[in-house]
Amino acid sequence: MGLLNWNNGEHYDHTGNCACTQCGKPTPLRAHSGEPVHKVCAEDWNDRNPDAPRHQENGRDLGTSRYHSDRPRNKRKGGAR
Repeated sequence: MGLLNWNNGEHYDHTGNCACTQCGKPTPLRAHSGEPVHKVCAEDWNDRNPDAPRHQENGRDLGTSRYHSDRPRNKRKGGAR
């Protein structure tokens, strides 16, 4: 699978740490579902479960349905403003 793109700030929970569902260590990170999980643990789970259902958008594989990348951002025409 490779690396997940979790650039969206919604993956960070400012209220505090919870136990990662994969390794049990504290993490402020959350999957799209709100599940507490380190990004590296989610990537490892994806690699260990290659046959898990996939999350796709516009023909692009974003990862498994459990742990997937943020959706691609629309590029602005004319550059940043």
